[in-house]
Amino acid sequence: MVVTAFTVFIVFFIGYTLSLTLYTLTMMTIRKYRKTFNSSFYLLYLWDSAMNIFTCLTGFYMMRLNTVVSDDSMLAFLYRDIDKYLPMNLFTALSYHMAYVQYTTTALISFNRMTVNWKNERFERYWMKYTWLIMAFVLLAPLADTLRFVNYKTDVVYDNETESYEFVPSMPLADTFTFLLPYMVVITVLSVCFNICSAVLIKKFDSTLSKKGSTRFMVITAITCIVQLLGCSLSLIRVNKTENSFARFLTTYILPIVSDALTHIQPFLLTIFSSVIRRHMMEMLGLRKSNKVNVNTIAMHVNNPSLTSHPL
Repeated sequence: MVVTAFTVFIVFFIGYTLSLTLYTLTMMTIRKYRKTFNSSFYLLYLWDSAMNIFTCLTGFYMMRLNTVVSDDSMLAFLYRDIDKYLPMNLFTALSYHMAYVQYTTTALISFNRMTVNWKNERFERYWMKYTWLIMAFVLLAPLADTLRFVNYKTDVVYDNETESYEFVPSMPLADTFTFLLPYMVVITVLSVCFNICSAVLIKKFDSTLSKKGSTRFMVITAITCIVQLLGCSLSLIRVNKTENSFARFLTTYILPIVSDALTHIQPFLLTIFSSVIRRHMMEMLGLRKSNKVNVNTIAMHVNNPSLTSHPL
């Protein structure tokens, strides 16, 4: 077993564990204090979190754990004979399917912030009413492309040189990205546009408190959008198969990190930028006493409905 591969695995394992823990805690906090977090942003966050957790677990199995499991390992059974019980092409289809879902959801959250910043009361009502319907469409629509992966075999191959398993789909790489890559480019451009529009709208806000809360939301979506932009750019380089050594370095070592970042970054951003999430999370864990809500704070939110959609 290569020591470097094991070291990298440990680093990623710690990152995955922290991410999953934080996802769980933030989701539990939002559910427990649902009256406080009763807005479309948090509804989308719950959906995004569930999808990212699923992506995280499948990615860990396909791209992380396999790098440290040798043929004589106790865990070798997870790869050696798994195709006898599960179709491996299903995992390939899922990996591309979730890429569609992930990129679309990132753009959708940016679109949510733009519309709510534009006309809060009108669009917030629509988002709260139709979000689950939209999410169902986001989840099912990629089947129009990813179902074709089921027709191609995926083999789990053991590499004696690296002493690890890898998933090898029979479909050529360029063919796998035939529809996904153009979609990634378009949806990423839209994400950037939505965030720019949000910044312009927030700048026009009169209320300092509204501007502060909305700015924090925008920072969360903007950082996620930047990671999405990096992932899209690196995917373009990967598919073009450039012979440039630096490009190969980017696609081999940086792209997996960026892809993981897009999956894991959300709970960290929310926890960092949301004092309300941190406070309620600590209350839920018994690390802080629950504070009574100030009457003036209630009056402020009643008189300014837009603030109730921005509990940061």
